[in-house]
Amino acid sequence: MRHSSPGFRSTAARPFRTGWLLVVAVICVAMATPAWADEPQFPAHAPWFNVSQPLTARELRGHVVLLDFFTPGCINCIHLLPETAKLEQEFGRRLVIIGVNSPKFTASRSSGNIEGFLQRYDIRHPVVTDQGMVLWNHYGVIAWPTQLLLGPQGNVVGRYIGEGHYSAIRKAVIRTLANARQAGMLSTQMLPLKPIVHRSQGLLQPGKVAVNGRYVAVSDTGHNRVVLLDHAGRVVRVVGNGHRGARNGPSGQAEFDGPQGLAFHGATLYVADTGNALIRAVDLKNGRVSTVAGNGRREYGVRGMHAARSVALNSPWGLQVVGNDLYIAMAGDHQVWKLDLSSKRIGPYAGNGMEGIGDGPRQQASFAQSSALAYHQGVLYVADPEASALRRIDLDTGDVRTLVGKGLFTFGLRNGPAGQALLQHDQGIAWLDHRLYIADTFNNAIRVLDLKTRRVTTLSTGLAQPGGIAVLNSHTLLVADTNADRIVAVNIRTGSHRRWAVKGL
Repeated sequence: MRHSSPGFRSTAARPFRTGWLLVVAVICVAMATPAWADEPQFPAHAPWFNVSQPLTARELRGHVVLLDFFTPGCINCIHLLPETAKLEQEFGRRLVIIGVNSPKFTASRSSGNIEGFLQRYDIRHPVVTDQGMVLWNHYGVIAWPTQLLLGPQGNVVGRYIGEGHYSAIRKAVIRTLANARQAGMLSTQMLPLKPIVHRSQGLLQPGKVAVNGRYVAVSDTGHNRVVLLDHAGRVVRVVGNGHRGARNGPSGQAEFDGPQGLAFHGATLYVADTGNALIRAVDLKNGRVSTVAGNGRREYGVRGMHAARSVALNSPWGLQVVGNDLYIAMAGDHQVWKLDLSSKRIGPYAGNGMEGIGDGPRQQASFAQSSALAYHQGVLYVADPEASALRRIDLDTGDVRTLVGKGLFTFGLRNGPAGQALLQHDQGIAWLDHRLYIADTFNNAIRVLDLKTRRVTTLSTGLAQPGGIAVLNSHTLLVADTNADRIVAVNIRTGSHRRWAVKGL
């Protein structure tokens, strides 16, 4: 099955995503040489990354190659990155891994945006942007993520759709290398690999920001740590030693893995430790880190309430405290979860686990990679980036309604009535004075939904994929301007923005 249109507009052409992943994740088709399987035809003049010059099909002859078809922002594609890194570590130059950026969103075609993605996840293998979906159509790909294993003659020897195929891919690589070695087909030619050198000073790909009466907290996602500041931007404490891991203990020894959402509650800062699939707690008095939810595994289809430390979480991304409950935007499950901070029990609160934009009773509604939360007077607001949508959950009735958004493949930058307005992969929201301020991530903008007039406007533009937003005071928003490695202060009245200086980091 091939795409019939480059915008993925027709129903037949749309790739399967994680609404189907409980089924798709177990599919692994190992084939010999299908009719369409010949050397990769890289699009001419396509942007390449982590190489000193573009790779060619001729150079790849004699190499075993894994093509990793992804689109930035896809949570299931992100889930594969640690497994890909394990393959890189084990096989080294014997396996050439090439990321194929096959963009769903228009913003994902920009080289600057891809560079940020590579830094955020420390991706060091070659990556090419599949302009015009040339490779996607050449191999008949229908889903994000898809991985194709190519033999030394360019033939497809394995096709893996969705998640959960690490062991099968590893075995196939070992087998393919052995067969190629026996046949004398392996090349010793060195490829022009040149991984990007990531900057280590200051913030790196900050994902979220949170504010309380005393502190500003920033998830320094690229550095695997959390930075605690005062309202003047002076560093109070750095939590995490910068190494990827899940260690608890004093702030200087603790470890995180790509932290995102943050929420203050009394003397505690809660952290969505996304890469570790955990919820962590930072004691604001002494900086000590503990784990409050998650068993360190990632699974789909959890039902019911469980002891918080016993259950698998799936990419927790956004946090919001309401009373004594911690709500969690569980991006990997397309759900909103609730952790009762008194009983320390946790489970899905809203969402049926299928990716979509369906309204109705909270357990029947569908979300699309829920990634941020905000709250006011009994209503929990949800940013749903894969549907470029804003949703609301009435915590009294459990009713879910869509405020902005049309579906998984409808996005853009359009102002006006909420029912007609368009966003593009919005990842952050904040409530103030009957308005929702939106980090419209892939539009590089701050948008505003007036909840009284139900109209959307644009407050500020010229940002760099902002991922998080919080209210500092009545006239200032703080924005995690992710791809610019900075925090930005946005004037609520004028829309002007400036770098918010972080002092002492």
